[in-house]
Amino acid sequence: MDRTAKPDEFISHETWYSSLMASVMLSSSTRTFFDTDQISDGSKSSDSIQIHNGTNSMLNDHILHVYDTVFHGFAAKLSEGEAMAIGSSPGVLAVFPDQVKHVHTTRTPAFLGLDVKGGLWPKSDFGSEVIVGILDTGIWPESRSFDDAGLGPIPSRWKGACEGTKDFPTNLCNRKIVGAQYFVRGNEALNGPINETIESRDTDGHGTHTASTVAGVYVENAGLFGYATGVAKGLAPKARIAAYKVCWSMGCFDSDILAGFDRAVSDGVDVISLSIGGEISSLDIDTIAIGAFGAMSHGI
Repeated sequence: MDRTAKPDEFISHETWYSSLMASVMLSSSTRTFFDTDQISDGSKSSDSIQIHNGTNSMLNDHILHVYDTVFHGFAAKLSEGEAMAIGSSPGVLAVFPDQVKHVHTTRTPAFLGLDVKGGLWPKSDFGSEVIVGILDTGIWPESRSFDDAGLGPIPSRWKGACEGTKDFPTNLCNRKIVGAQYFVRGNEALNGPINETIESRDTDGHGTHTASTVAGVYVENAGLFGYATGVAKGLAPKARIAAYKVCWSMGCFDSDILAGFDRAVSDGVDVISLSIGGEISSLDIDTIAIGAFGAMSHGI
């Protein structure tokens, strides 16, 4: 969306987006039900939603995320015709489909040219007071890599939250894991509701792996089933971690990834780390490129 195009009668960009959605959805069809409409990625919607004169419940179901930090716009569940109508509306710069990406990983110390004896690594005091936002499959907070012993108070500039769920109470955050939030509405729009009892945690292990690689503390006698024991540590063992779960059993949806980027920057992270990728696409519709560019423009 062109954020400068918001009409003055709307008190916020979100109310503008809601009005635009209501106008397009209610005028695009006179049908009472639309349970077989195609959503924007070409697949069939599994929902059956009744349109009443009031639009609040309908909009809550169809507006998935609103972005206002790294990107201005919103994610929505639309039929193909509705997507085309939105695209021709004033103030809309582009409409593109939600795509699924998947977790990746690689080695970084050598790639970054870090040396424990000199340069950036020791001069940064191994990440002291840095807050790293990890966009991944979540985190397993009981891991010894996330012990907060010896760490001082959480930096006062931090504005994020520890979002409690059935299987992840807020007291599992500490001075090491300063935040834990999850973004799932893009995934649920296609695959249905998640099971919060089990899926709010890192059921894959990838997010815990990448978070400990980035900022795990020193762990003595670490090993694999008794083999190769030694000291395990992350690249920045003194850094804090903010975990943003954007990946689920069915993959990482662009709309959720972008929501993670948006929240991480507004929360006050210093660095964003993600090991997620997919098919190469044009940069102007690549969510990671868009989110990373927006984050960088805020000094991240």
